[in-house]
Amino acid sequence: VVQGIIDVYWQEGDVLYLLDYKTDRVGQEDGEEVLRRRYRAQLDYYAQALTQATGLAVKGRVLYSFALGREVPL
Repeated sequence: VVQGIIDVYWQEGDVLYLLDYKTDRVGQEDGEEVLRRRYRAQLDYYAQALTQATGLAVKGRVLYSFALGREVPL
């Protein structure tokens, strides 16, 4: 069993995009890779759930890091 809450998703045409906010304290040098490692599986699960619920493919998955002050694409 996996439990979680999708922060944001939106539809453009016939595809979806997924955004998840992260507050982890990570360094500027390696922070993006750290976040990707930590959360890739979580966003994979979210994308799978959205596709099952809507029948639409998830085209983009992005983390927003408050520590880095920027988006981290997956």
